[in-house]
Amino acid sequence: MKIYGIFFFVTLYSGLAYSEELVSGRLFMVTSQVCPYCREFKETVGRFYHKTSIGKRFPLTEIDSDNPPDEFLNLLWEIRFYPTFLVYNRDGRELARFRGYRGEEAFWGELDKATRKSP
Repeated sequence: MKIYGIFFFVTLYSGLAYSEELVSGRLFMVTSQVCPYCREFKETVGRFYHKTSIGKRFPLTEIDSDNPPDEFLNLLWEIRFYPTFLVYNRDGRELARFRGYRGEEAFWGELDKATRKSP
C-alpha cells in the first residue's frame, strides 16, 4: 500500500517540467526539526540546490518527520537517521537512499552515484 502512495506523490511532482531540462525524478529529504545536520544541509547545499542542473532534474522535497504528508506515513517507520535522502525516478521507483549529511562533497558524491541509475 505504501508504494502506491509514494508512486502517486512522486508522479504528481515529477509531472513538472523546467524550461531547460525535463524532470528525471525527485529527491526527498526526510528531516527532523531537532536535527543539526538537517539545518547544516539547509544552510549550505539547500540554499542553492534548486539552481543546479541536478537540482532541476531531481527537485528537492523536504518531508518533516514530525509532520509528514499522509503519503509518507508508512515509509517513515523505516527511517531512523536524519536527514535521509531518497532518490526516485519519474516512474516512482526508488533509485537510492543515503543517510546523514557529512558535508557538501559527500552529499554531491552520493547524489551523483544515485542519479546515474536514472535513464
